[in-house]
Order: sequence, then structure tokens, then C-alpha cells
Amino acid sequence: MSQEQNKIIEVKDKKGLWIKTFGCQMNEYDSEKVLALLSDGYRPVETPEEATVAFINTCSVRDKAEHKLYSLLGRLRDLKNDNPDLVIGVGGCVAQQEGKAIISRSPTVDFVVGTHNLSLVPSLIKQAQETKTRGVAVNYREEWEELSPQIDEYTKDVLEFGASFRALVSIQRGCSKHCSFCVVPTTRGEQVSRDPAEILREIKLKVNLGAKEVLLLGQTVNSFGLDLSPRYKFEKLIRDIAEIPGVKRIRFSSPHPQEVKPEFIELYGDVAQLCPHIHLPLQSGSDRILKLMNRNYRRGRYLEIVESLRARMPGISITTDVIVGFPTETEQDFEDSLDIMRQVSYSGSFSFMYSRRPNTKAITFDKSDEIEISVAHERLLRLQELQDQICTKENAKWLGKTVEVLAEGSVRNLPSAKRGRIPENTLVEILEGEAKPGDLVKIKVDYTSSRGLKGTIVEDKWLSMKEKR
Repeated sequence: MSQEQNKIIEVKDKKGLWIKTFGCQMNEYDSEKVLALLSDGYRPVETPEEATVAFINTCSVRDKAEHKLYSLLGRLRDLKNDNPDLVIGVGGCVAQQEGKAIISRSPTVDFVVGTHNLSLVPSLIKQAQETKTRGVAVNYREEWEELSPQIDEYTKDVLEFGASFRALVSIQRGCSKHCSFCVVPTTRGEQVSRDPAEILREIKLKVNLGAKEVLLLGQTVNSFGLDLSPRYKFEKLIRDIAEIPGVKRIRFSSPHPQEVKPEFIELYGDVAQLCPHIHLPLQSGSDRILKLMNRNYRRGRYLEIVESLRARMPGISITTDVIVGFPTETEQDFEDSLDIMRQVSYSGSFSFMYSRRPNTKAITFDKSDEIEISVAHERLLRLQELQDQICTKENAKWLGKTVEVLAEGSVRNLPSAKRGRIPENTLVEILEGEAKPGDLVKIKVDYTSSRGLKGTIVEDKWLSMKEKR
């Protein structure tokens, strides 16, 4: 029997692990760690019906994510009635925030694990299976060193099942900015930067296993290293990553405007692998609202950053986050946000209605200052309509051009079609031609819309002949 056949049999003998991830890419990274920690005895499965263990990794940035958790737990309850041996765990920010309350509210749940306790997942599962007791582990713990010895193995196992073309790499945990609307400092703690040597080691391992793109993750990535002694600047980290053979693209999410300094701007153009794209959160275009949000910059400074970036790298793609309906927001405050959107001409934005979150400064504001849901919703629709118009215009600039696309996989609900991203982070649907996840291919853009680009793969030989004309 061949080594490959032995491997297939070994994988089939493992128990099923179903992971559902809500929220940001930091949660996706944490889900990778859970998969790695359990890789000796479990294999990932597509549905909870196939699973021995179901793990829900939650987000608490908005209350809608909490509703999704309890809705999913309601559906899993029926599954557990049919299969009492199914172990159900809840992790992530809602778990850190609610702790025992989840156990009390949902008898379906066997264990709750906080953001600082992922290394305890195997023992919590074992406890549930062997003693039928329910566990809660949400006390803050330091895990970087505890998980480090396992990085070689978990990277290998995860990439065999995951998207090996992209290396998700966490460089920090928590946040010390304390924006008045944000729950992260209470669910993930104050900022803790990871050891740079460990970051570089993980990237090298993932690149050796096939990753072409590195995506650095953190709540405010460009404040990385300010808490280390001696300090190790984010800009040095980017330059060190660029020296690793095999790294084709470098991305990061998300920087904070307060920490954008000249040396940060200089990265663009200096570092060839750094993608010409930045996700630069705005949150509001109103100086008054920015002050209430405790964002520590104002619209004038934000526009200066945008101008500096575009002077350094013409054509850079900029995306953002915007909150509408923040307490006391007036129509003029909202118009200030629309004005910034028009000036910057964002390639895309994530926009949301303000959501009251526990343990935040904003929740202490006078209730009478809150914006009616109907007003906030109407503003959100107007903002999103404007963003669609801008995206339509921005994406039309690519029509007829040939772009480099890193293939990611199939289009949702259309398995025969493939998709990927250009360096500017715009989505591309590949209409014709073969492209496996991780392939870097040339695409001629045939169609554009507010949602992205569509095109066909062109042969390098044909492309070079065309360029000679």
C-alpha cells in the first residue's frame, strides 16, 4: 500500500470536526488553531451531521452576531437530540464576554472557551466525552509560548485541508485604543504583540508548504511592537517578511490612522510584494462623532493620509469601515461621512448601523441620544447606494485590461466558476480557463460591475505578443 493510500485511510479513521466561524479573519485564524490542536484525532467535515465535535467560533462586534450564535445553537439542539454523543463547544469573543451565561441559556452547549484559552479545547472535549460534565474556561491566559512548540505540526495539518495559498498570520492580540463603540479590549484584552521571530518562523513554514500570499492580522496592526522591549516596528516586520523567499504578496488588516507615520507610507513602493491596497477604517466623516468615538484623529488628518498614500503609490486601492447611526449623529454628521466617501472614492466599504455593546463607553451615553433604528437604517441604505455607484465607476477602469489574479477557489453556488483577487484586492470571477487555488494567472477583464470583475485567462505567450504591438 502506498504512503498516499495510508494517509487517506488514516484521515478517514479520524472523527469529524465541524467548525463554524463568525466574524473577522482573526477568528478564522483562531479556528485554524483549533483545527490544528485537534488534528491528531479529528478531520474537518462540511456539515454538523458528519461531526463528532461541533465548534462555533463567535464574534461580538455587533449584536447580530450573537443572534446568529443562538439561532445556530437552536438548530444544533435537534441534532444533539438524535446524537447525544455530539460535543458542542462555543469559542471566540461572545464566549469570552458571556462565559457561563451561554451554558445557562443553552443546555445544548458542552463547553465554552475564551479567546485566551484555545489550548484547553482538547481537554474540554475530553472532559465532555468522558465525564459528561460541562466546562467553562474564560480566564485570561498567555498562549503564544504555549502554542509555539506546536506550530510546525499545526501549520502542516491545517494547510493540508485549508487554503494553502494564503497564510493567515496573527501578529498581535487585543487592542489598547479603546474606541467608545468597540468591545474588543474587553473580549481580547489589551494589545499584546507576538514575538517577531515566531511570526517569521510561521510564515516561512507556511510558504514552504505552498502559501504565496501572507495576510497579517491584528486589531491595529501598525501599532505592532510598541509594547515590546526593545520595540520592533511594524515597518521592519513588513520588510523582514519581504526577504522570505517565495512570498509573492503581502497584505495586512487593519491599520489605525493614528499610527500612520511617514515610514509606514514609505513601505508602498519600497516593498515590491506589498499589495497596492489598504483597508483604512474611517468609522465617521464627522469630527464631532470621531471625538465621541475616541478615534484620536479627525477628517483632515485622515484625508492627509489618503493624499500621502496616493502620492506615494498612484492607483492604490483604499477600502474602509463606516458606522452610521452613532449616538447623537445628525443629518449633517452623516453627510460628512458621505462627503469623505466621495472624496476618497473607496474601492469598497464595510458599513454597519451602530450596535450597543456591553462594557463599552458608548453604552453609558444617554439613551435619548440614540438614533432611531428607522433613521439609521435609511442612512445605511443611502451610504451603501453611494458605495455601489463608486464601485461601479472604480471597477470600470479595469475593463479591457489584463490583470494578475491569485486564484482562490469556486464561486459560491456556482462550483464550475473560479474566482480570485488582483493585488488591489478586487474580486475577479474567472469565466474561462483553468485555475487551481494558489495559481497566479493573467486575466483579461471582459466585464465589470459594482461587485467586481469578470474575465478569461490569457496565455503568457499571447499576452507577450500583444504587448509587443
